[in-house]
Amino acid sequence: MTSTHHPLVFSDTTNKNGLIQECEFWTNLGDGTISGDTTLLTQFTARINAGFDRISPILYKYLGFDDPNHNDEPAGTFDIVSGQYDYTIAQDDNTLDILDITGVRIFPSATATQYVDLEEITGDNINAMEVMSPNSDDVGVPSKYLKKGNTIFLTPQPNYNATNGIKIYFSREIAYFDSSGYDTREAGIPRPFQGLLPLYASYDWLIVNKPDNKMAITRIEEQISKREKQLDNLINSRYPKRSIMTMSKINYI
Repeated sequence: MTSTHHPLVFSDTTNKNGLIQECEFWTNLGDGTISGDTTLLTQFTARINAGFDRISPILYKYLGFDDPNHNDEPAGTFDIVSGQYDYTIAQDDNTLDILDITGVRIFPSATATQYVDLEEITGDNINAMEVMSPNSDDVGVPSKYLKKGNTIFLTPQPNYNATNGIKIYFSREIAYFDSSGYDTREAGIPRPFQGLLPLYASYDWLIVNKPDNKMAITRIEEQISKREKQLDNLINSRYPKRSIMTMSKINYI
């Protein structure tokens, strides 16, 4: 089946199929008005980038999503330390914020060279408190992990050291647009979400600069509400809800 969602690059003045051209349409500013004006282009770029932030709580319900505009693998490693069961994580090696951990693997011994998967324990598990505050004699090869805020907890707590012994997979922050470049880059989010970005940007601009244009503002509000609800329902039906995390720097792969 062919997708009905067409890709939206940042700006396409030839085919009129870009985020900036969508903003020109929704604001009724006219063809080329934003793309041809440095000040307006900078303003709308900022509002589109703000739209990425607005959509993130919905977007990161996609299990394992990572902006394809990042040119590195969304995975990283750090050391297993004997007796340490909690590990706080923050950013990848490019100082990009990690917004969600989607998987954890470990070396099952100090000399192992192959990672094995760990099973995730959720916070509502009856053993969650014991995982976060284990007995000192609960040691061995970790088989499970639990996420809490910006920390992952391994259980049982490791009784060996291993360099780069923990490998995590994650979702990172979006690659934002720069109005001075990237004019041919597609918005790095799933296509069903892309049309919301110019709606957010157009709405923000209109309520500040054209507050009397109630008809346009109302129509955009209706479009945003309708599309957000559709997307939220779609994702909730396909993916489990996952907690968003903030984290500390790791060795990037």
